[in-house]
Amino acid sequence: MTNIHKLIDVGTIQVSALLLRDAKFFARSLDSRPLIEVASQSKASVDDLRSAGERTVTVDTLIGAFEAAYMPWQWRGPDYPTLIYHHGSGERPFDFGRFSSNSFRRLFAATDQAVPANLVAVRAPFHDGSNMDYARAMGDLENFVGMLAASVGLIDALATQANDRTSHPVLASGISLGGWAVNLHRACFDTVDQYVPIFAGAALGEMFVSSVYRKMTAGPAQRRSDHLREVLDFEEEFRAVEMANCAPLLARYDRIIEYDRQHSAYAGMSLSVLDKGHVTGSLATDRLREHVLRVLSACDTDRVGRA
Repeated sequence: MTNIHKLIDVGTIQVSALLLRDAKFFARSLDSRPLIEVASQSKASVDDLRSAGERTVTVDTLIGAFEAAYMPWQWRGPDYPTLIYHHGSGERPFDFGRFSSNSFRRLFAATDQAVPANLVAVRAPFHDGSNMDYARAMGDLENFVGMLAASVGLIDALATQANDRTSHPVLASGISLGGWAVNLHRACFDTVDQYVPIFAGAALGEMFVSSVYRKMTAGPAQRRSDHLREVLDFEEEFRAVEMANCAPLLARYDRIIEYDRQHSAYAGMSLSVLDKGHVTGSLATDRLREHVLRVLSACDTDRVGRA
């Protein structure tokens, strides 16, 4: 029986790969230090989260400085938990126009449902221009590594600032690219009370090697699959974290972040599964919001109960 969720994932990636032509992932260079090494040494500083507005941040990493940004969307006060949210690949998270389709807007900004938390949106490097600008930057594996490492450094700085401003829990959530960043932060720093990755795992190299997303990867990079795994995977470090402070959501029919390959990283954790694919799951806004807010409520209740 044909699975429409899988078909939509495959068709979306095939069209995207055709549009990219020669601007595929890692087409120019495969040189890079391991992602886990770069991310664990990333550093950033942020201003007071109580003031609204977009702020650009330079994040220092072992392979250079990368420009990211954050936006405190709402600050309810010290008696609320804080949710840090990271967007997906290719999104423009601070575009709140009527026709924008970024996940932060769909989940939190364009809804009548109140979010009972201090809410901060993150923008990864290379996400302040066009999709083609982003694609060209991803021609170097080192830029991809630096992008994720910078997001991790920024998340850590935001979490530190939030912990200084409130006694309630700090949560980090993100979808796809954002989910990888959230999991990577857990593997490197583990300074957030609860992680809520959506459509992500810890075998990042595998996505470019064996999922349908390999069509977005340049031929020479595909032929060096072991190298991509060595640079990008962080399963061992992710599993080494003893706290079960992660409430992941995977899509059962996802052809990009494949359930069968990625779910093993979450052994012993409360894994939720959506019977959709990557694209159809990403558009299931109410279900995604419900998952994040449920975890947020449970985490805050547990923290208050133990206080």
